[in-house]
Amino acid sequence: MTEEFVVEELSRRTSVSVRSLRSYQSRRLLPPPEVRGRTGYYGPEHVARVRLIQDLRAAGLKLDGIARMLDDDVQADEQLLAFTQQARGMFAGGPPAVTTIEALVERFRIQEDEALAVLEAAVRLGLLRETPDGEIEELAPRLLAAGEAAMASLGLTATEALDLLARLRRHADGVARIYVELFVERIWEPFVASGRPPERWTDVQRSLDALRELATSALDATFDLAMAHRVEETLGRVLAEGS
Repeated sequence: MTEEFVVEELSRRTSVSVRSLRSYQSRRLLPPPEVRGRTGYYGPEHVARVRLIQDLRAAGLKLDGIARMLDDDVQADEQLLAFTQQARGMFAGGPPAVTTIEALVERFRIQEDEALAVLEAAVRLGLLRETPDGEIEELAPRLLAAGEAAMASLGLTATEALDLLARLRRHADGVARIYVELFVERIWEPFVASGRPPERWTDVQRSLDALRELATSALDATFDLAMAHRVEETLGRVLAEGS
């Protein structure tokens, strides 16, 4: 016999409030329970769906975007969850590096009276995270290394380097949005419209695998072109002003 339970138990098992579960239902993210009498009964498939929603939200998707990805076939949720976890892993940039506040202050030559503000800004940018046991994790070691290099080569302070990284992040977010929206429009939505046939999961995965390389190659080439144009234009102006 399939296990059944009421909404309060679903809330307990998933650590999601009853109010949020009701919201998921109103947005058609969570299939309705089986109603007998005046009581709705949920099952393991509802737990799987809620956990999938949580995972997709952790990946940065909003509820409207999640609704576009999901349909009423809760049996396919396990496949979709595995797919999203793999996709997040592809773009995670490697495991986080563990460090300490003292090491960061020394490494980035942060002034004592600025340390708290600088570290909080780094957390907001997604560069650092404090774990429950008090450790500090570098979530983007390569980006932090780039900031450190900018400090050395351009004479930036830690605050200025963070400002530079924030500006770069905004531009990168725009590029990432372009490619993710293309993937959703050209690959994912047709896949969902066709009923998410199991035999096509491989094709969807292959398209996602290609996305990183395509985006990186195009961005590198576009940046080289833009940089060449900007250097030529700026040097021409600077030389003209100095003559």
